[in-house]
Amino acid sequence: MIHFLLLLLATAGFGLLCLSRERHQRDLIGRKLPMRTGYYARWSGIAILAIAFVLAGSRLGWGVGTLEWLGLASVGAVLTMAMLSRRSGRIS
Repeated sequence: MIHFLLLLLATAGFGLLCLSRERHQRDLIGRKLPMRTGYYARWSGIAILAIAFVLAGSRLGWGVGTLEWLGLASVGAVLTMAMLSRRSGRIS
C-alpha cells in the first residue's frame, strides 16, 4: 500500500510542477494561470515530493526508502510526461 501511495504522491507532485509552467498550463487546462497560482502549484509540488521522500524513508528505512522514492518518482515523472504529451496532442 505504501508503494501505491508513494507513486500517487510522486505523480501529483510532478503534475503540480508541470502545471506551474506557463507553457504546460496552456496544454493542460487551455489557459494561463495567474502568477500567484503558478507559484503555489510549484511549491506544492515540491512539498508533495518532499513529503513522499520523508514518508518513504520513515516507512521503508532511509536506504531502501531513498531508492524506492527515486524509482517511483521516475515512474511518476514518466506518467506525468505521458499525460502531458497526450493532452498536448489533443489540443493542437
